Amino acid sequence: MARDVPGSVVNAQRVLGLIVATSGVITLLIWLMRDDVLRAWAEGNEGAQSILAEGGVDALRASPSAPGFVALAVVAFVGFALLAMVLGSFFRGGHAWTRPVLTATAGVGVLVGAVCLDNHLPAIFVVLSALVIVEGVVLSYFLWQRETTSHLRD
Repeated sequence: MARDVPGSVVNAQRVLGLIVATSGVITLLIWLMRDDVLRAWAEGNEGAQSILAEGGVDALRASPSAPGFVALAVVAFVGFALLAMVLGSFFRGGHAWTRPVLTATAGVGVLVGAVCLDNHLPAIFVVLSALVIVEGVVLSYFLWQRETTSHLRD
């Protein structure tokens, strides 16, 4: 007979899925708005500002100092989505070690979201970063509920 899964565990998994979905939207937007992201990065970099002023965004994109934001975002998203899938599966199975790992993952998401809020990114990224912060806090809330604790085994 299968164990009943408490509502807090189901809700934690739903929020984890929302975080993955939000991360996917952010990754897609980084690709669609790659020039805007590159310009935002250049605002805090004197060398990039001079390249941008001299040759425009094409010169900045061709510069070896410009990060490959799209590639970084895709690799980070795929890695995070796979990690979330594996951790979520073990969490649903009642493995207690997943709770602190998922809490730390949510904490990293909150930290990354906070950093993104302070980097002059386009408004949609600010909104999505704030959403990731809220989702991370909500995930942590569900992870540490009493019924979640009763579901987890050592």
